[in-house]
Amino acid sequence: MLDRVVNLEGAVNFRDFGGYETSDGERLKRGCLFRCGAMSGLTDAGREAFLELGIGLICDLRRQDERNDDPTPFPEHLQLHLPIDPGSAVRMRDTTANPRLDHDQRVAFMLGINVELARDHAAEYRRMFEALLTLDEAAFLVHCTAGKDRTGFGVAIIQLALGVPRALVIEDYLLTNEVIDFETFLLPKVRARYGNQISLDDVRAISGVREEYIHAALDTVDEVHGGIDRYLDEALGVDPRMRDQLRGRFLD
Repeated sequence: MLDRVVNLEGAVNFRDFGGYETSDGERLKRGCLFRCGAMSGLTDAGREAFLELGIGLICDLRRQDERNDDPTPFPEHLQLHLPIDPGSAVRMRDTTANPRLDHDQRVAFMLGINVELARDHAAEYRRMFEALLTLDEAAFLVHCTAGKDRTGFGVAIIQLALGVPRALVIEDYLLTNEVIDFETFLLPKVRARYGNQISLDDVRAISGVREEYIHAALDTVDEVHGGIDRYLDEALGVDPRMRDQLRGRFLD
């Protein structure tokens, strides 16, 4: 599954989330659906490679302060800003730096974020789907700062709307842990900023993903709405006709 990683120099967690087989034997197109974290670190070569992907819409789920810190180096007319606070860099930094939190409390914090994403942010994800439906030929990108929580839930509900089985959706979600170098890259940076009391497990809890995180979000969808189909229809306004449109556009 690591062939889904798109090697753009300076990008964070950039992946193609197409290519999966649906429950009825069709397949998501490759090269049409992308996800990532912040892109302010893209090199000239990375920006050139990005442009070759043919992305016509960048759905940015970050808060304004995050965008100010790490601006996206592409024209505004390509960007749709849908700020979501849970999972934001500020909340993550505060939790990472808090010496009073033990490992289990950090995990509980992340579980809470995922519940919030599913329970409280239908308006933003509704607009994401509305924008996705406007694309005829151009590719789509959804991103946040790390490309794992806000983006991870957004990608999951797109894949589910397109008919990808939940087990494959979760496998794709967990790829973040294969892409990020926690021990030799991230841990030294975090300790340099917050102190050596931060453990590798603490970093993985906040900066990585776990199966129980996405389960927390999807279980909330089930508990509040009675399943993904009713969530899409009632909370996001993505009715069966719109799902058929999406499938016509993004399935082979």
